[in-house]
Amino acid sequence: MRIKRKGIVCSMILILVLLVGGCGGQPDNGSSPGNEAEKQAGSTEKAQITMYISGPEQMIADLEKAFEKERGDVLNILTMGCGPLAQKINTEAEAGNVQADIIWGAEPILYIQLQQKGLLEQYKSAEAANLKSELQMGDGYYTICNSRFGVIAYNKEKVSKEEIPSSWHDLIKENWKNRLAMADAGQSATALAITAGLLEVNGDSWSYIEDLKKNGVLLTKQNNEAIERVSTGEVDATIAPHDGILREIKKSKKSGVESKMALVWPKEGSLSIQRPIAIMADAGRSEAEQSVCQEFIDYVISSEAQTIMAKYGFIPVRADVAIPEGVPSNVKSINLDWQQVASQGKEIRSNFEKIMLAQ
Repeated sequence: MRIKRKGIVCSMILILVLLVGGCGGQPDNGSSPGNEAEKQAGSTEKAQITMYISGPEQMIADLEKAFEKERGDVLNILTMGCGPLAQKINTEAEAGNVQADIIWGAEPILYIQLQQKGLLEQYKSAEAANLKSELQMGDGYYTICNSRFGVIAYNKEKVSKEEIPSSWHDLIKENWKNRLAMADAGQSATALAITAGLLEVNGDSWSYIEDLKKNGVLLTKQNNEAIERVSTGEVDATIAPHDGILREIKKSKKSGVESKMALVWPKEGSLSIQRPIAIMADAGRSEAEQSVCQEFIDYVISSEAQTIMAKYGFIPVRADVAIPEGVPSNVKSINLDWQQVASQGKEIRSNFEKIMLAQ
């Protein structure tokens, strides 16, 4: 990973210059072999930026390949879950040593908090004009580049037709006791957003989360773990992002078998969760690196990149790109006030953990 210690680099260059001058014994007239070597090295140096990304690894690989096709190796990518991404960037920010040039993933809560701390750089992409009107947020400090829905998924072999849930409130009925999994809002940033959405559904009352606890909900570290447990039949249903469920269904189909999983779009509404991308503030970033950062922001909201992401189940941010197969065209969605949720983030996480860890 590229380490940003520009002060050390400058000192080393100064020492090198002094040594070259001493050994040559010639005045610096701008044409010494040492200077020519430095010029050549500078002219061939390629800009490379570091990105922290949460998302399917194959999707990220596809986007990297397409972006670098005409630019060469300019992306240094570190892939992780949304919770670890938020934790890593916050830890580095506290230490004053942020290594990422770009962060992408999680939900708007993280980005609003980073913006408030002055850690994000404003960049208004010309491509952002193509975003759907409801996604015009962030004022350039962050840009929405795809979205997902919090929904219900169940195992078709373990849930009878009569039991198929149609509503969020079906999951807290007695017949669903010890049959449900979801990611821990204390460890997953997307699970925190889902929890905020469930509070919205229930008029900001924590009674629904308390009822999930009473019904024996199983907590996992990440959403994909909860989805996998439904797929293997360890539990019967989960509350999770729709894109991961669609990828699991698609994987089974590709293997020539029918998936055991099915999606439910709750009648109260599915939980709309946007995924932003942002450039971290760094006064020491070179012009070449800055250019790559901005070009990548432009690229991820281009129709080409949006089409790639839609293949992995994400909802496009542009109207000129079709929604993924398996997503209804008339999804009823529950939209959150992200500014309000961000201000309550610590409280939501604390209350969730307090309820779920209670004996």
